[in-house]
Amino acid sequence: MSIDYSDMAFPKPTWKKKRKHHKATILKSRKGICYLCARLNGDYKTKVTEEHHILYGSGRRELAEAEGIKVNLCIPHHRTGQQAAHNCRETRELLCRIAQREYEQTHTHEEWMELAGKNYL
Repeated sequence: MSIDYSDMAFPKPTWKKKRKHHKATILKSRKGICYLCARLNGDYKTKVTEEHHILYGSGRRELAEAEGIKVNLCIPHHRTGQQAAHNCRETRELLCRIAQREYEQTHTHEEWMELAGKNYL
């Protein structure tokens, strides 16, 4: 049974919104394992993780998502801890350096500069 919405003031659209398909992360990051815990402490225990977009500011999050420049971080490394990527400049820049090295293995330095706007190496 099909319902006719044509007489409504704001009829439902007949098309569905396209879903964006984003690249997987270019860094070796898996859901449930904090990238920084594993890299810095050798701790590969399964934890609650959140996706962190390494590039930030004025539309760069969408670019990071599209290029796969993101990692999974535990909550203390992402936003609540003293060393969290959202609270600590050193942690944020460490992730940017790692991402730039990885990105430049398959792209040019000029492409990184166009994407990120800053050299972290």
